[in-house]
Amino acid sequence: MKSFLRSVVLILGLAGLLAACGDLPRPFEGAGRAGDPGLLELRDTGTVRVEATEDLPEGASAHLARAMARALRLRDIPAYSETDTGGDYILRPNVQAKLMESGAALDITWVLMRPDGLAIDTTHSAGELGADQWFVDQPTGPEENNLAIPQELVEKVRELEGRADDPLAKTYEGLVAQPADDIAFMITGDRSSLRAAPVMKIALIDFAGAPGDGNTALARSAGALLKSRGITVDNREIDENSVILSATIDVSPVTEKTTTPLDRVSIEWIIMEVDGTELGQMNQNNVVPRGQLDERWGTVASLAAQAAVETLEGVLGQIATNKKLQLRVDNKTASLR
Repeated sequence: MKSFLRSVVLILGLAGLLAACGDLPRPFEGAGRAGDPGLLELRDTGTVRVEATEDLPEGASAHLARAMARALRLRDIPAYSETDTGGDYILRPNVQAKLMESGAALDITWVLMRPDGLAIDTTHSAGELGADQWFVDQPTGPEENNLAIPQELVEKVRELEGRADDPLAKTYEGLVAQPADDIAFMITGDRSSLRAAPVMKIALIDFAGAPGDGNTALARSAGALLKSRGITVDNREIDENSVILSATIDVSPVTEKTTTPLDRVSIEWIIMEVDGTELGQMNQNNVVPRGQLDERWGTVASLAAQAAVETLEGVLGQIATNKKLQLRVDNKTASLR
């Protein structure tokens, strides 16, 4: 039975946007492979490796990566850009650049990924670099020093030079400031800003297709596991703070010749808005001895639900963030994480 935890196949996809909440995060990009469902779960802390990009000259690419690493460290996110190995997260810039007389205009999509290449989310930035920044040489000194303008000196520079413009404008530091805020939020969340937010509720609806007590057992197990992680399950009061989790189950005989007759178990989990807009789906597939699930599912329901919830918890957290809701109340933590 424990093979349910080891052989979960994720075939995940997003559909649509959360109303009035901007782009939905794309934690399912790059899925469709077997593996540990926990790989898709956002962690509360972790080291970020900022990659260079081949879309810019070597010097500009290195300075852009260094600037982002510095900006993340200022936001209490451990980050570095000097090697191409390691990191709990990888941050990759995809850059479109246009040369101008005064330097270059950059349009950057920052992709936050897991170490295996699964994309978690993206953020966008655009701005200009002065010619002295664009044509800069490859950095050779310590990462902390190159082209950095200490934040505490910005206002002093304006005052001494009588400048109305921002000294960070048209620099790498200015280019990464806003996306660094977004990346820090993706990784840790802004807990203080969410304290007064309502709690998102999960409604377990339309568990269908299973023989025996499978529908009830799977819904009961999923609900218990979500509650154990401090997540609110409420099938009675469904409102704008709710999302729906449903499952379609199919148990059918394996047609291939096997030593022991087997049944194939397929479970399609779907997350959707209360209006039916699909937010994502995940498929589980496994085999059990023929007829084992005809009546009682027992531990199979618990193991299948556990594998699903370990993946879906991270996705639900991202949905809650986009809806400006809390995934769980402040005094509850995910003790199993």
